Amino acid sequence: MTKPKCERIVLPALRGVMGCWVYYSCLMNLKELAQRVRYAEEVHNNKHLSDMIQRQLTRGRSALIAAYLDSQEERFFNSLVVATYGGQPNWHALTDIKSKDSEEELSNLQDETIASVGFLTLQGDENLFALDGQHRLAGIKKAIKDGLDQDPFDEVSVIFVAHEKTKKGLERTRRLFTTLNKTARPVSKGDIIALDEDDVMAISVRRLIEQTKLFHGSKVAFVASNNMPASNTVAMTTIGNLYDVLTIVFTNAKTELKKTKADLQRSRPNDEALEAYFSLAKEYFECLGKYVPEAREFFSTENTEEIVKKYRGNHGGSAIYRPIGLEIFTRIVAKLTHDMTLNEAVKLAAKLPRTLSKAPYVNLMWDSSNKTISNSHNVTLREILLYMVGASKMTEATLTERYQRETGNDLAKLPAKII
Repeated sequence: MTKPKCERIVLPALRGVMGCWVYYSCLMNLKELAQRVRYAEEVHNNKHLSDMIQRQLTRGRSALIAAYLDSQEERFFNSLVVATYGGQPNWHALTDIKSKDSEEELSNLQDETIASVGFLTLQGDENLFALDGQHRLAGIKKAIKDGLDQDPFDEVSVIFVAHEKTKKGLERTRRLFTTLNKTARPVSKGDIIALDEDDVMAISVRRLIEQTKLFHGSKVAFVASNNMPASNTVAMTTIGNLYDVLTIVFTNAKTELKKTKADLQRSRPNDEALEAYFSLAKEYFECLGKYVPEAREFFSTENTEEIVKKYRGNHGGSAIYRPIGLEIFTRIVAKLTHDMTLNEAVKLAAKLPRTLSKAPYVNLMWDSSNKTISNSHNVTLREILLYMVGASKMTEATLTERYQRETGNDLAKLPAKII
């Protein structure tokens, strides 16, 4: 790849030392970053390994990050880490600092402290490549290529470290690359639900809990996964399952609000759209309470313990009191909305069986011997339930073969259709 010719620039910077690394924390605008900084192919002499890093990026999130830069007023990035070799980058430390407002507060600074503040000059012939923040760099490059409309361009924090193009230098830089990327942990689902101000499902889940009586108080388990604690006898489902259910409603149900999950997670809609999503979430669960008796019992009372014990326990109970059962029920409703309203879809789906100890749940979702839930046959169970309402994509012969094979019963017959 031919490196574009760049002019000399001066970057405000701080100089620091950590372990064996001397680093320079600078401010750099997006356009300069896109033009000067390359991906991490420099950490490998082997072209195939370098190409592998590039391929990971092409499957990445550059388009989403570019859209984020273009549309999110509250955008912010943490620091990118960039290695530099070649050329003549120069550090210019300050020798004196004066405050515009209060000279007294800065009058006793030590020389070492003052010397850590200064400017880094890049002549334009340096080789710069990202060690941490490659997906952000890919998003920045795409945004600039697509004509990002900013004046002035955003400034981001860039930490420069020196790279030596020797065998030992390559090993040292590769170690830093993997350390930075291995220790970067994705935001957990629980954190997203609790804190994310852009994710439409997370915002709607919080509003369901805080602004309605459907899941307030202890009526939902504050567990980010779909594993309901066995000791919980008061909640219908988990907060993580609520998030997944709303994801299905918002992305699969045929409504004017339907969007991809990525679109709903990345960029916060305006207040009017958020209200519409929240209303859709409420409508779904209110329909559930209207047409599904065991849901109505739960939503209509504050003391839910007896109801939950009735519908979830070693005896089995109702499928919708299990996270995977509620998810499958919601997928069926979403499919039905392609031919009817949400209200009509829930009304029809409510006619389907939900007792775990009976067909078609036995040996597909409910292990009657161990009194446990199985997640191994979800597709077959969902398609059988859809078959019962005339909406399965599978033929009757295919479904029968799958049903017999997965339940271990060669004589099993599909349940009767309800319509």
